[in-house]
Amino acid sequence: MIHASKRAMGIEYAIRDVVLPARELEKKGIKLIKLNIGDPVKFDFDAPEHMKKAYCEAIMEGHNYYGDSEGDKELREAIAERERKKNGIDITADDVQVTAAVTEALQFLFGALIDGGEEILIPGPSYPPYVGLVKFYEGVPKAYRTIEEEGWQPDVDDMRKKITEKTRAIAIINPNNPTGALYEKKTLKEIIDLAGEYELPVISDEIY
Repeated sequence: MIHASKRAMGIEYAIRDVVLPARELEKKGIKLIKLNIGDPVKFDFDAPEHMKKAYCEAIMEGHNYYGDSEGDKELREAIAERERKKNGIDITADDVQVTAAVTEALQFLFGALIDGGEEILIPGPSYPPYVGLVKFYEGVPKAYRTIEEEGWQPDVDDMRKKITEKTRAIAIINPNNPTGALYEKKTLKEIIDLAGEYELPVISDEIY
């Protein structure tokens, strides 16, 4: 019998935990409306035609090999240029790491930031991998309050109260998953100032 580690057994993913019971219900002929996974291409927005064409052309031209570990240089340069023009952030391609979506980025970040018992501040409610991956690296996910009556804006005062000597980063999800909240510029400035005060990195998840 293969033994699963405590680390692996401790992983929970609330969105996918309902999949197996749902399949059993479907086998019984029960029709379900699935609201658990956000899959834009499958349910809503298809990839733009020019992007699909570019993917196919790249494969046919032989660009289907191991890439740079940091990500394709041309892509990293384009990302850096966009950040300089749109957000006024002075970075180069050497400051950019391309990952296979957010979850891999979180694995890299938490693996680099967390030793056992150290903390990451995350919004409550939060996207499930923030909880599961922090625990996977033997850290502690500590939820700060978001205010439902104010459109689920982060409570920066509560965030401050949650910071300890074990805090290693502040995570924000904007637009938020699952609430859909867009954070106000004033709130974001307060979070940046708070992080600067305690010399903490901010993990800004903006994929939605």
